[in-house]
Amino acid sequence: MLQKPSGCSACPLRDKGKGFVPDQLAPNADYIMFGEAPGGTEVETGKPFQGRAGFVLKNWLIKSVPMLQLASERNKISYCNVLRCLPPEIQGRAYPKGEEKLQAEACCSQYLDMGNAHTVILFGESPQRRFFGPELAAEDADDKRLGHDLKGVGGRIGRVIERDGKRFVFAPHPAWILRQPALVTHGQMALRIAVGAERMLEPEYVPWDRAIRELTP
Repeated sequence: MLQKPSGCSACPLRDKGKGFVPDQLAPNADYIMFGEAPGGTEVETGKPFQGRAGFVLKNWLIKSVPMLQLASERNKISYCNVLRCLPPEIQGRAYPKGEEKLQAEACCSQYLDMGNAHTVILFGESPQRRFFGPELAAEDADDKRLGHDLKGVGGRIGRVIERDGKRFVFAPHPAWILRQPALVTHGQMALRIAVGAERMLEPEYVPWDRAIRELTP
């Protein structure tokens, strides 16, 4: 188990989170696989995506997409997490909430190095909100206002957002797929979209207030 570096001194998880799992960065990565937080196996090995979720990612998802399997063999994939230590469980989930969550994510941001990778695959809620929190919060607000169910991770699978010269692709977390194996095809589709082998046509998101203005004569 790796000890936390001095940069973690101001983090609220400094004494509560187990271990420290640095990102596994490929020198010239084309792709970044972004998860939420390490699990017990990752804490023991000091590497992300080494446990059961890592097995699903590397054997059920990456191997189903030839371009990604080739990238993996050529060491062109980096593996990262939003948080670098294993947080204590809150309501059955090992991830902080509220202000503690925001502070921990901000502290872990200092370790982020995305290099020249052109595609970032965001597995699950926390990575997606880490990069696109305001946009997703606005979406949630509109859904609530209209009385719709919130989209959640399942409603955003395959979404692509281009920003700062990179493509961000939303995908279900491998741990979720492990609990619901029927979702494996959704994960595989998201990765095919990530490499450009498949395209999902999704209408542009327009805030409700703007939509009303455009539709009103």
